[in-house]
Amino acid sequence: MKLLARYLLKELIVPLVVWVAFLFLLLFVMQFLRGTDVLLGSAVTLGDIGRLILYLSPHFLVMALPIAFLLAILLGLGRLNEDRELTALQALGISPAQLLAGPLAIGALLGGLMLLLSFTGEPWGLTAVRDLVNDVIKKNVAGDVKSGVFYEDLSDLTLYAERVSRQGEQWTHVLLHDDREPSSPLLVLAQTGRVNTNGGEEALRLELKDGEVHRANRTTTDYSLLRFEQGEISVGLGGSLNRKNRFRSPKEEMTPGELLQVAEEAEKSGGDPRPFLMSLHSRLGNAVAPLSFALLGTPLALGRRQSGRAWGYLLTLSGYVLFYLLSRGFENLGNQGKLPVLLAGQLANVIFIALGVFAMWRVSRSGTVR
Repeated sequence: MKLLARYLLKELIVPLVVWVAFLFLLLFVMQFLRGTDVLLGSAVTLGDIGRLILYLSPHFLVMALPIAFLLAILLGLGRLNEDRELTALQALGISPAQLLAGPLAIGALLGGLMLLLSFTGEPWGLTAVRDLVNDVIKKNVAGDVKSGVFYEDLSDLTLYAERVSRQGEQWTHVLLHDDREPSSPLLVLAQTGRVNTNGGEEALRLELKDGEVHRANRTTTDYSLLRFEQGEISVGLGGSLNRKNRFRSPKEEMTPGELLQVAEEAEKSGGDPRPFLMSLHSRLGNAVAPLSFALLGTPLALGRRQSGRAWGYLLTLSGYVLFYLLSRGFENLGNQGKLPVLLAGQLANVIFIALGVFAMWRVSRSGTVR
C-alpha cells in the first residue's frame, strides 16, 4: 500500500506543481496587463517588479491552488484510467474508494496552506502591493516631467520646468500653476525645484527654492505677491491613485482580526457588518475547496467514459466556473442577509461534497473503473 500511495502521490503532485506554476504566471501576466500604465512607467525598476511578484505571490497561490489541484486529479488519475492501470489495481482488490485517500490527503494539506496564506500572507502582500504601486505612481509622476514640456496630468495643476536633470530629480526655472481654488489661482515661479515622494500615502511634495508666488482673486481686484527662499507644496494624488492603482482590494488586505473588529464597529455604529463577516467566511470556504474538489474530482476521473486530455480540461473548467458562480451567488445572498454568512461561505463546498459522495458511490457500486 505504501508503494501504491507513493505512486499515486507522484501522479498527482507532479502535474499539481506544473499547473500551479503555469497558472501563477498566467495570473501575473493578466494582472500586469491591467496595470501597464503604471508598471511600464518611466520610474519603474526591475526591483519594483520583483517586489510586486513577491507581494502578489500569496494572493495568486490562493487563486491558483484549487483549480491546479482539480486539474491534477482529473489529468493524473485520468491518465491511469486511460492506460488501464486503475483496472489492474482493482483486479488486485483495490477499490475506487481506497484511491480517494491520496487526493483527500493532498487536499487537506492544500486547504491548510490556503488558510494560512489567506489569513496572513495574502493581507500582508496586498497591503504591501498597494503601498508599492502608490509609490511607483508617484515616482512615475516625477519621472514624467520633461524639459520644456508642460505637464498637465495632475488635477488642476500645470507644471513646467525649463531644464530637468538626467535622473529627473532636479528642475531648473520652474513654473507651477495651481487652479485647485478657482476663485484665487496661484502662479509659482522658482529658480530650482525637486520632487519629494515621501509626502504620505496619497501625496507628493514639490520642494522649490528662490522663487515667488503670485495670487489673484477673480472676484475682486486683489493681487498678492510673495517671495520665498525655500517653499514646499503638497500635491494630493488621491483621485489619480485610486484610478490608476488597479491592485487595490480593501477587504482582502484585512486580517481576520481586523475584519471582525471592523464588523463589530459597524454593528455598534448602526452599519452593516455582513460584508466584512462574509469576506471572512468566503476565505474559509476557499480553504475548504481543495477537499471538495478531491471528493468530486476523483470519481469523475475514475468513472469517465471518454478519454483524452481535452475532456479533463473541459471538466476542470466547467467545475471551477460552477464553483465560482455558486460561491459568488451565495456570497451575494449572505451580504443581503438572505443566508447566514457561515452557510453562505460554505454552501458551494457542501454542494460539491454531496455531488462527490454521490459520484463515488456510483463508481464504487459499478464494481469497475471505466
